Amino acid sequence: MRFLLLNLLFFSVLFSLRAQSAAEVYINKYDTLAIEVLNNYQIPASLILGIALQESAAGTSKLCRINHNHFGVKGKVKSSKTKSGYTHAYRKFETDEEAYLHFGEMISNKKYYSTLKGNMNYMKWLKAMKTAKYAASSKWIPHVDKLIKRYDLTRFDTPFPEQLVPHPANTIVNSILE
Repeated sequence: MRFLLLNLLFFSVLFSLRAQSAAEVYINKYDTLAIEVLNNYQIPASLILGIALQESAAGTSKLCRINHNHFGVKGKVKSSKTKSGYTHAYRKFETDEEAYLHFGEMISNKKYYSTLKGNMNYMKWLKAMKTAKYAASSKWIPHVDKLIKRYDLTRFDTPFPEQLVPHPANTIVNSILE
């Protein structure tokens, strides 16, 4: 019995480490795309990565692997089965970058965007998105919040400058050296 409990404990620890490393691998792979969305749309990168981690199961979901859909984004599909003639299905993206940029564009078209644009308080964004029915689960905000905190995703919320302008002194030094 003791041997069984020790094995169970060992495998549960091993499984949790494996799950954690999958999330860290995901973050390392997609942090630059989240920062690109931050720079283009002024949406916190922590929010983008947190939602993507939650919705894609750290990149392991079938929807993410096959359709590059990291955010659970749905789109209209022409159908004769509904009164409006449309049904909703998960979107397929050609690349991961396309999915991330579409997410930024989609959020930028929401009513709450203009009041939150540039605000790096991810919790305000989560609440606004939940109110606008981005997610149905009552546990969505706590889950995303937990991921953002666990992996310290707010470290990505500083936008990079558009272009680095060379310092005038460098130009003078370079011309002297030539």
